[in-house]
Amino acid sequence: MPASRRLPEYSLLLAGLALTRIIGWGSIYYSPSVLAAYLERDIGLGPTIVFGGITILLVIGAVISPMLGRHLDRRGTRLAMALGAVISAMGLALLALAQGPISYLATWLVIGVGHAMQLANTGNVTVAQLMGERTRRVIGLMMLVTGLASSVFWPLAAWLSADYGWRACLLVFAAIQLVIVLPIHLAIPAYRAKPLADPGPSAVPAEEQGRVPPAQRQPIFWLLALSFSASGLVSWGLPLHIIGLMQGAGIAGASAVAIASLSGPATLVARSVDAIAGERLPVERVALVGLALGPAACLLMAVAPGSSAFAITFVVLFNAAMGVIAVARATLPLALFGRNGFGAMLGRLTVPQNLTFAAAPLLFAFLVERLGASGTLMVSATIQSFALLAMIVLVRRLRA
Repeated sequence: MPASRRLPEYSLLLAGLALTRIIGWGSIYYSPSVLAAYLERDIGLGPTIVFGGITILLVIGAVISPMLGRHLDRRGTRLAMALGAVISAMGLALLALAQGPISYLATWLVIGVGHAMQLANTGNVTVAQLMGERTRRVIGLMMLVTGLASSVFWPLAAWLSADYGWRACLLVFAAIQLVIVLPIHLAIPAYRAKPLADPGPSAVPAEEQGRVPPAQRQPIFWLLALSFSASGLVSWGLPLHIIGLMQGAGIAGASAVAIASLSGPATLVARSVDAIAGERLPVERVALVGLALGPAACLLMAVAPGSSAFAITFVVLFNAAMGVIAVARATLPLALFGRNGFGAMLGRLTVPQNLTFAAAPLLFAFLVERLGASGTLMVSATIQSFALLAMIVLVRRLRA
């Protein structure tokens, strides 16, 4: 496929891929939040086991992503994403048959493979191979749409589980993978990597080779991994407990839920701004803004965790920051290292990030139990400050 295409040429396919992201994240990542009560009632699984499936999914992604990324660079993403849909359907169907903790957790090994092959970084590699220099904007728009996954699949899972049972719900999700997702993935154009023989770096477009010379990539890579892993540790851990933190600090239950519900609109607005105007600024500067807002928001709420006004400000700022950083996590590696080897680079970055993300829920459960609201927020601000510092050092190295 050509290195660069204009948006209209692939608009229908990109719309389909956006739909598959909503389906994938909604049916796999968000569904346990709704199904947890049914799983506990019917087969005796507590929250730790239920959400332990997500931990397994992330660890599986860390294990296979480096090898998968190299394959995507050589052969493209069509086969991987199509197989991912089939494997995800198989995993969801097996999950519907779970009878206890062992069979439940074992199915997440299968789902984790399918998730890594069709979601996560694979979709971003697809966009990079299709869109060329338009990649950043398209990924931003894709992630904007993906933010609707929970809004669509939480009520859908609740309705199906209440009316037909949680097992039927999972079987419906498995069927959707085969009937809707698989045909869209099969429509991705074939891809072959360019020959290695090049006339020289000066003849290679900037978006192909990236802004960082090969000899200087190792320290930049580790600064990037440190920054995004540290910020992700907070963004994957703290939001799971934010309602409980607000309630523990004295904010009434209904108010805490209403305040927490502002997270979705804040994330969508931030991603919208980045998708529309972000191309005018270097992506690392946009990332700096997000990485600075995160610790500032945590410190603000730590000052008065029982204040509804402070809690609203925290939720809006924190989720806006996380929305911007999520886009930067997908697009900054492309800007720095180029499209050549983009899949392999994302695969390498996935290892520290996914392992960190997998540890986040348990770490923050421990912090909330031992330190309370203010202490947890202070630790969150400290962790994010390390992420900000790493990005500052990275930006200075780019200037040099």
